[in-house]
Amino acid sequence: MNINNSMYPLPASWTGVNNLQQQFNDLQTQLATGLKANNLADMGTARFTDLTVRATVSRLSGYDQNIKTVNLRVDTMNQVLTSLTSVNSASRTASTAGVYGTNNLNLASAPGVAQQQLDQVINNLNTDLNGHYLFGGGSTDHAPLATYDVMMNGSGTLAGFKTVAAQRLQADQGADGLGRLTLSTTGDTTTVAEDGAHPFGFKLASVSSASTAFTLTQPTGSPASMSVQVATQPAVGDNLTVGLKLPDGTTDNITLKAVAGTPANPGEFQIGATTSDTATNLQAALQSRLQTEGQTTLAVASNYAASVNFFNGQGQGVQRVAIDTATSSYYNATGYESAAQTASDTVQWYTGQDSNGAARNSVTTKVDDATNVSYGSEADEFGYTQLVRSLAVQSIQTYPTTDDATSAISRAKFDAVANGQETNLSALNDSTPGSIAGITVDLGLAQTTLKNISDRHTAYSAQMQGILSDAESADPSEVTSALLEIQTRLSASYSATSIISQLQLANYLK
Repeated sequence: MNINNSMYPLPASWTGVNNLQQQFNDLQTQLATGLKANNLADMGTARFTDLTVRATVSRLSGYDQNIKTVNLRVDTMNQVLTSLTSVNSASRTASTAGVYGTNNLNLASAPGVAQQQLDQVINNLNTDLNGHYLFGGGSTDHAPLATYDVMMNGSGTLAGFKTVAAQRLQADQGADGLGRLTLSTTGDTTTVAEDGAHPFGFKLASVSSASTAFTLTQPTGSPASMSVQVATQPAVGDNLTVGLKLPDGTTDNITLKAVAGTPANPGEFQIGATTSDTATNLQAALQSRLQTEGQTTLAVASNYAASVNFFNGQGQGVQRVAIDTATSSYYNATGYESAAQTASDTVQWYTGQDSNGAARNSVTTKVDDATNVSYGSEADEFGYTQLVRSLAVQSIQTYPTTDDATSAISRAKFDAVANGQETNLSALNDSTPGSIAGITVDLGLAQTTLKNISDRHTAYSAQMQGILSDAESADPSEVTSALLEIQTRLSASYSATSIISQLQLANYLK
């Protein structure tokens, strides 16, 4: 038997045959499993590459799981933001100054609608995903907002917004309803003064008139005072305007008009027989107008100021009017409770994390070796608090319409609330940091980053899987070819061994 030893080298011993048999068995296993080795030890130096690549793939898989989790949370947050945007728009358009509805329907329905919307907003901001609360910043283990009932009505010894607003209103209106102003007339001069140096009630801003009949002294001092001297009798139609600052930072103007006969409209004063009589009539007209404004624009401004004090924003504390201890009355209040006292007797509407302008960084997830994505949101950010404040103010209003006088006051209050909502919920606020629109943009950017990184991971993982396949997978064609070669060599080895085993002396002598 002639065997070509150069093409198929034959082993020179049984050990060599056994090695060929082992190689044959290994190749059969590779062909059956598709793998080059059954364990890392059999991979030789390739195991280091295998381990490194597998670690990379595992790390990418962990990052991708983080990306999926964050995407789910951000998707849910975007749904909440969409809902809040709708409520914001509906609230702004539902209360329009001058639009009272048939038979004052809007006056009757507005507070109830606001209550429902506020409850919806609270529930939205208390959204959790598998126990992870989304709008409390890094405080994810509990609902960031108190419930509607606790927030508005209080709990136990803790006062809610309704109580805080009512006490603030007393402090702003004063016992006589004049907005903490005092009026007096001496001779031909009427003097108006603030009753103390405190943050409550009307604040005198200006007095003006085009008539030369009045000698005006602008507000000065602390507490401020101003005066109007009726130097000569005004002509019919002469008027003067008193400018006032309101507790929420807005302004109001009271215009008084001189008339010849008995006044028929608010703000009119009769020209008297003497300048002193005219001054006395001027004081009476101003007092009446202050009392009316105290029930309308001042009352609403007081409610908005109370909402800012109660629904504190980023970096702010809750404030509550301190009762005047001398009179045991809020009508004579001159300041606020200490922070410690307010914390002990007032509901804290928000109990999540307050990052004071850095809400997005309150929740951060690592999604790549060199990339973190920040997607935190805190319910005391500007856009949320503006919406909550506006709805809370509208929800505590009452608009009685039992007669013409009360209807007029109710309409004036409704207009003041509507104007406040239009300002507070205006689209012009979208550029303010922490607005709902701004938060939506921030989360959109975060999702874009997540998608880009996820796409990069997918491409990189495909490369790593290719390297793993090269390191671990056996090519069926190569294995089959090697099997045929080993099989041929084994067959030749067995034949040669068989011939050699028969080389005995007896057979040689034949």
